[in-house]
Amino acid sequence: MNDIDIIKSIGEQVGYGHLMCVASALWRKSLKEKGIPEDGAFVPMIPAGIKDDWFNEGELENYDKIILKTIV
Repeated sequence: MNDIDIIKSIGEQVGYGHLMCVASALWRKSLKEKGIPEDGAFVPMIPAGIKDDWFNEGELENYDKIILKTIV
């Protein structure tokens, strides 16, 4: 099984949006642990969120806490 098949399987099981959000939170956590700026990690965003200025300071940190508390 190649990487694409693995990701497709996981995406179909848990939902692609959820997969991207969890992967993004894990990526930021990994960068932070390595002392690398977290802003290098992809942040999933829908067009409505960008248009409505949804992404406010502190929201990403709170989001990561919600996602990561289930795996840490």
